Amino acid sequence: MKYFAGLIILALASATAFADHHELNLEAKQPRTELNITSIQLGEDLSIVTAEGVTGEYGRVYVTYYLTYNNDGSGGSFTMQGRGYVDADTIFSGSGAGMWTRDGHLVRMTQVLTISDGSQNLDVIVIDPLNRTLTADLYALQD
Repeated sequence: MKYFAGLIILALASATAFADHHELNLEAKQPRTELNITSIQLGEDLSIVTAEGVTGEYGRVYVTYYLTYNNDGSGGSFTMQGRGYVDADTIFSGSGAGMWTRDGHLVRMTQVLTISDGSQNLDVIVIDPLNRTLTADLYALQD
């Protein structure tokens, strides 16, 4: 029995050490962004959400999300296209893909976004149709 307990403790210690070694530490790329939803087009197979606003790093931003549904309609996958206009000479283009779930009236989305400057973000997005807002927390995956 002592041998068995020892093996369990050793296995737990090894698993903990392995998990700590592969920990993912993400830093926010900019403060939380809030965009205004300009349009929501609902469909049986596809819904489209567009939003715009001003962000820290990407200037005036326009985004479009294309959401498809899973079998019960409680979530699914999506793709995204976006443009950021910093000034007349600085424009960013981005495309992303991820998964979404419904949480009451909110839509919670997680995506990997690739930007034209070669950077990548992990974005955590919340769509609030009641308040016509989209909030996004952006984390740098690759600068």
